[in-house]
Parts: sequence; structure tokens; C-alpha cells
Amino acid sequence: MRRRHLLALAGALPLSARAQGMKRVGFLVTGDPEPTWFLFRKGMVEAGYVEGRTVTYEYRPVATPGPRLDAAAAELARLKVDVIVTILTPAIAAMRRATSSVPIAWMGADPETTGIRNLSRPEGNVTGVYSPSSTLAGKALQLFHEMRPETRLFGLLLNPGDPFHLPLQRDIETVARAEKIDLVIELPKSRDDIGASFDALIKRGVAGVLVQPSLGLEIAARLALEKRVPAISFRREFVEAGGLMSYATDYADLTRILGRQVDQLLKGVSPSDIPVQQSTRFEMIVNRKTAAALGIALPPTFLARTDEVIE
Repeated sequence: MRRRHLLALAGALPLSARAQGMKRVGFLVTGDPEPTWFLFRKGMVEAGYVEGRTVTYEYRPVATPGPRLDAAAAELARLKVDVIVTILTPAIAAMRRATSSVPIAWMGADPETTGIRNLSRPEGNVTGVYSPSSTLAGKALQLFHEMRPETRLFGLLLNPGDPFHLPLQRDIETVARAEKIDLVIELPKSRDDIGASFDALIKRGVAGVLVQPSLGLEIAARLALEKRVPAISFRREFVEAGGLMSYATDYADLTRILGRQVDQLLKGVSPSDIPVQQSTRFEMIVNRKTAAALGIALPPTFLARTDEVIE
């Protein structure tokens, strides 16, 4: 449904797209690109932009950090687009290495990993919006513990190529200590290693696993279900792909804010005059079908607290 909607939204780019005055926006994303790409373009429509008439996009999805991501960032810098949107920490790091002049609107999890120190007056050419994802991940672990109170050993599947894995691990460890849960950490080097990491966690006897989104939500959700591991994350797309639960920012709201910031940048407002914003709308989502497949009984009191149950 989303893919068809996305294609309909894009349409064929007419010759008039080359006309002077057409705004060009670069889009660099790591992880699973399609959900955020779709939502961002929808946010731009809400901000008043029509693709092919008032704006055109240079879309560069790169699955994992590395030379390909740096090459995509360098290409966007050479194209001299009006604004560059970056999604997740590896993308903003690559883009900042590529340019210090093109305005950048960033969406991610931790402003510290971007080099931004003053959120009200961002330094340099970067502003953006972020989700307090490490806090949400800790809350997700608490909710999992409520669902399965017997949990004493829990796994973390973290992305060593994403600098955000360090504050994420730190905040989850704080929650785990309070809940008296021991953690087992796996750091797969690539998506090809995710299955082996799940196997290692299963061998240790973990009750569940939290997945960092930049590893790849769809592949991680599929492998978790195949290997019968209760897995959680902090993106709703993980649950839609078959993961058990997420406690996450409402990404539709997040990309709507991002669209407004890009609109300001396109109108000539300096990034330093656009405060970095934090999302404040969160949602807990549970996949009942996955719970049933894993033999997990969801307590009625737990279900009553969810914002959405996927059947």
C-alpha cells in the first residue's frame, strides 16, 4: 500500500522540473529507507511542496555505514542541492564530512553524536529534529519486563558502525540495573552477521532481544520470528515487519516537523536560526500475531496500555 502510494505521489518528473526556481532537496538515509522516505515526502506535501513542480529530490539510500555512504554524501555535496536531509547518525556524520556550507536538516536520535552542542542556536550548517530514542529503548525494556516478569537475562543487538550505539547501550544498562536484568551484547559487523548474532544470544538463553534500528528493521524482525526470539525495538516499522513490540516516537509527527524545518531552510532561513526540536509524541505498539506465534500471553492490563495492537 505504502509503496504504491509513494509511486503515485512521485509520478513522472516533467520537463518543467528543470525550470529555474525549482528547489532541489538531497536525501541521505541509512537503515531501512522506505518508511522514512515516504513520510518525509508526505510532510513536504503538507508544507506546501509539489514534487515535480516546486521541488525535486536527489534520493540516496545506503544500507550501512562505510565507503558507499561517504561516496553518496560527497555526491550530494557536488550536486549543490539547496538543502540536504539526513536520516540517522551515520548519515549526518558522513554529510558533515562532505560539506560545511550546504544547509542540512537532520533527523535522528542523539544530538551529541552530530556535534550539535547548542540546540536553541545550532552551530554551523545543521539543524534538525530528534527522538529521545535511548530513553525510549530503556522504557521498552521496562515494558518487556512487565510483560515477562521472569526476565533475568536480555540481549542487545547493536550496530557498531552507528555512533549512537554507545549512548543507547549506556541508557539501557541503567534501566537493566534497576530492573535487576543482566545484559548480553552482540555487535554484528554487517547485516549478513545478524543471524549469527541472534544464534549467539539464543545460546546464552536470553528472554528477549532489543534491536537497534540502523541494523535493518525488516531483516531483524524476520530473523527474530524465524528463530522464535521475542524481539523489541523503538520504531513502529519493526512491529509492522513482525517484531513483538516497540515503544517509539510517532515518526509521522517527527517527519512533519522535519518538513517544516526544510521549508524554512529553502526559504533562506539560516540553520542557526532554526532550533533543534525534540519529538514529544510516543506510541507503544504490539504485534498480537507474533506474540501468539511465540507462545506469549499478553496480560490484559498490558494490552490496555498499548496505543495500537497489530492483529
